[in-house]
Amino acid sequence: MAHHLRSLGVGPEVRVGIFLERSLEMVVGILGVLKAGGAYVPLDPNDPAERLGFMVEDSGVGVVLTREVFRAAVPEAAARVVRLDRDAQEISCESEQPFASGATLEDLAYVTYTSGSTGLPKGVEVRQRGVVRLLFGVSYAEFGPGETFLQLAPVSFDASTLEIWGALLHGGKCVLYPERVPTAVELGEVIEAEGVTTLWLTASLYNAVLDEHPEALRGVRQLLIGGEALSVSHVRRGLELLPGTRIINGYGPTESTTFTCCYPIPRELPEGVVSIPIGRPIGNTQTYIVDEGLRPVPLGVVGELYIAGDGLARGYLNRPDLTAAKFVPDPFAAEPGGRLYRTGDLVRYLADGNIEFLGRKDHQVKLRGFRIELGEIESVLERHPRVKDAVVIVREDHPGDKRLVAYLAAPDGELDTAELRHHLKGKLPDYMVPSAFVFLGSLPLNPSGKVDRRALPAPEARSETAEALVPPRNELEKEIASIWRDVLHLEEVGVHDNFFDVGGHSLSLLQVHGRLRQTWPERDLPIVALFQHPTVAALAAHLAAAPVPARMRDAAAEAEKRQAGRERLGRRRAIRSTSVGAGGTDA
Repeated sequence: MAHHLRSLGVGPEVRVGIFLERSLEMVVGILGVLKAGGAYVPLDPNDPAERLGFMVEDSGVGVVLTREVFRAAVPEAAARVVRLDRDAQEISCESEQPFASGATLEDLAYVTYTSGSTGLPKGVEVRQRGVVRLLFGVSYAEFGPGETFLQLAPVSFDASTLEIWGALLHGGKCVLYPERVPTAVELGEVIEAEGVTTLWLTASLYNAVLDEHPEALRGVRQLLIGGEALSVSHVRRGLELLPGTRIINGYGPTESTTFTCCYPIPRELPEGVVSIPIGRPIGNTQTYIVDEGLRPVPLGVVGELYIAGDGLARGYLNRPDLTAAKFVPDPFAAEPGGRLYRTGDLVRYLADGNIEFLGRKDHQVKLRGFRIELGEIESVLERHPRVKDAVVIVREDHPGDKRLVAYLAAPDGELDTAELRHHLKGKLPDYMVPSAFVFLGSLPLNPSGKVDRRALPAPEARSETAEALVPPRNELEKEIASIWRDVLHLEEVGVHDNFFDVGGHSLSLLQVHGRLRQTWPERDLPIVALFQHPTVAALAAHLAAAPVPARMRDAAAEAEKRQAGRERLGRRRAIRSTSVGAGGTDA
């Protein structure tokens, strides 16, 4: 693969798109890019075409690696497309002899795109040095040939850096999770079957697995969780249920190559703890908590977290203005030329020297592990011709259920929410599409003339398509609708409402899937079926028509046989008891 890419002009600083789902070809492609000296640019085939087109054009990728099934979706801006399946014969004719890549520690390893406040994503340029610093000379986790990592995150999510290279750079094993969305039961099966020892989960997914099927995680020795603030109650429960697992809180922005700080959570959490610290900086990383004048703040005083060290990204691709604003000169550096990254995170030092995360200075949020600039969603909404003003916030009206809610001032009255969703889905990934829309005559303002976000009302607890609501028509639809209402906290659900249009997302889908499996254990219901049948009516029809798997039929027949045997034995005992009580003899 590397030789083939070299023949196409790939070398140091040349960027190559990886337009693939999680697969062996994806890893081969990434390895080939780096062995050729280039840098890879992850491109998620599930992203909207407009967003993908922008990333291909902005990154200037010379080559895109994909498979035939995705060829038609590759943006036209791609200069050269290599299909790893269809072009396999041509690639296999290349030499297998190793060669020097020519890349240095200062050259790019990859460019990954994150949400941008201006309405367009921004590319973070991660250097080879950053990946080395993440995985060598550190103590937050153990790495080596005996470790088996599960590759679960999308390759466009920087946790994949830990999952792939944490295994391969240390001679360990990297297991590729076979499905796009994990369920707790299937995750446990993969962990057990493959002997997974090290696992990264977003805090939200960790909570969902612990609530539904905590046994899934019992074989893991090192469990790293993060991506957003941890739930203390779920951490306590994990410490209790997973005695053989070391749980680590991992914190860090993409601009500091996956992790900045880590906190090995002690087995005994003190009473009264209200948050889990993010810990201390990992190896070859420095952190500073400073005030507005870049002066270090005292112990316990809130300040902004700044980061220095080998993990810092080069900057933002094609964004020198933003790079200069966020990567600033380091006044604490021993030598000139040092840089600090301004995180925008508000933190403080605890008495033991660990760092506690308290919130944000701006409107960037973390939701289910994804980093989202609310301004990007607002910008896209305001491009709609009938939207005057838009504000998006994260609400948690029910404990543990965080979701995006959009508030719109529309001069022509309420808009069709289906039209708004269609507008957003054409430009943003699914996780950035709000779960609910609230229409107001005007947005509330505070005395300084800015939108008063605290005065924004909670959305109504009903389906937004309630005006055309068709109620459940049979017992199966009633049961499914009841599960939807419980999980999504809705008062009513119509049988033709789309799960994702009434507030559902990937994690709530896991909850629904778990409830459905409990209700109908005899049905073989893969989670992909819920994506394929996203309405109550469609899912009910699918369940009614789904054949019972042979193993389920055999188990059910065996259970009926055992039950019949118990009933016969019960009848014999009843007859015996009656006969003895009447002074008679045994029958």
